[in-house]
Amino acid sequence: MRKSRHQNIFRTRFANDIVAEVMFPERQTGKIAIIASGLPSSPVKKETLQFLAAQGYVAIFPRYRGTWESEGNFLEHSPAKDIEDVIIDLVKKKSIYNLATNEKEPVRVSVVHLFGGSFGGPAVLLNTDLPIVKKVVALSPVLDWSVEGKDEPFDFFVRYSREGFGGAFRPRHIKDWQKLIKTDFYNPIAHTAKIDGRKVFIIHSKDDTNVPYEPVIPFAQKTGATYYLKPKGGHRSFAYMSHKFYWKKIGKFLQTK
Repeated sequence: MRKSRHQNIFRTRFANDIVAEVMFPERQTGKIAIIASGLPSSPVKKETLQFLAAQGYVAIFPRYRGTWESEGNFLEHSPAKDIEDVIIDLVKKKSIYNLATNEKEPVRVSVVHLFGGSFGGPAVLLNTDLPIVKKVVALSPVLDWSVEGKDEPFDFFVRYSREGFGGAFRPRHIKDWQKLIKTDFYNPIAHTAKIDGRKVFIIHSKDDTNVPYEPVIPFAQKTGATYYLKPKGGHRSFAYMSHKFYWKKIGKFLQTK
């Protein structure tokens, strides 16, 4: 297997608009990991990229269009489309362009695993229909926007994202935020017929007051998804993923056929 020249995180662009950070493993295995982050949050996933690269993944952390460094208008299209475009670009080109060195790094693309947290849950779940996507792991994912959390109801979520993060999230119109709760364009529970639950593993906590766990069971019943509900632990972030307890469960799922 080819040893990578890149052992540090570097920046690239996918589909022209989407800025992403990338970290290669010491040796490529053909496994790709794409991270879909929660929102609002700062775009810092260094530890997660390093952890996934250590597991043999080419680890990729894209920013949704219209957020942070990426071009475009946030929520003009579903963020799931952004993740899909990264996958399509990667499969088509079989290389990743390093913006710092002005070089293309060849990439082996055998399987793609998607990892989504909170707001990023729909972004990965709505891409299970892509054949190259073999497994999806969702941590405390939003499954039904109509079920609001006690500590993060929808109006608070929008206000805090806009006022607390300034221009980090840039929809064309303020009303585009309402598409999340008033339409089905980024709502997994409305697309269960499309979602291949055999590829899905959900981890959630019953005491999560940001994103309630209750939609997990009906979602799993409709899609056939696998899930693990922990009694306590609050809102799960990517920081939990590398913990031995959780990665043992995740790793076991990723190895299933």
